[in-house]
Amino acid sequence: MKLSKSKKIVLIHSLIWAGLLLALAFLLKGNQQINTILIFMIGGWYISHAVIIKALRVNDTENSSKTCCL
Repeated sequence: MKLSKSKKIVLIHSLIWAGLLLALAFLLKGNQQINTILIFMIGGWYISHAVIIKALRVNDTENSSKTCCL
């Protein structure tokens, strides 16, 4: 199965955020604010993921509009 460029970008982005979340959870083990920090980290992942998806969709529509019309 071959992944497209946009799917590779999304996959790499999610893996980086997962690594950051795990590292932060390990480093801050025992901290009382860890729950709040992790919730903000998940929110940051969600927002950045949505921005990446939107940018990729805009880029795909611009590329397809150049080749479709007669």
